[in-house]
Amino acid sequence: MSVIVRKNLDEPDGTSEFEHGRSGGVQVGDSELWRSELEPGWSWDVDVKPYAGDWTSCQLTHYEYVLEGRIRYLMEDGTEVTAGPGDHLYIGPGHRAWVLGDERCVTLDW
Repeated sequence: MSVIVRKNLDEPDGTSEFEHGRSGGVQVGDSELWRSELEPGWSWDVDVKPYAGDWTSCQLTHYEYVLEGRIRYLMEDGTEVTAGPGDHLYIGPGHRAWVLGDERCVTLDW
């Protein structure tokens, strides 16, 4: 039996709203995809940390692709990376991030 499941990020299964942006995700089987639209001024410290309990940095793993804008990551060990359109990243636990410049940053995470 053939199976195809189609979902669209314009109609997400779940959403998160931030002071400086929003994320919406869809689940297909055991695969989950999130699109984040992060406005200038968005940062993990301001927009996510207040909801992250006792985490001082993001403890999730991300596979990410940047569609628009620029974003900076800072790992707990001091490693820093700036990413922009076309960049594909693996981001391990123990990071913080913020949007660079005056353009929104749009990313896909899975």
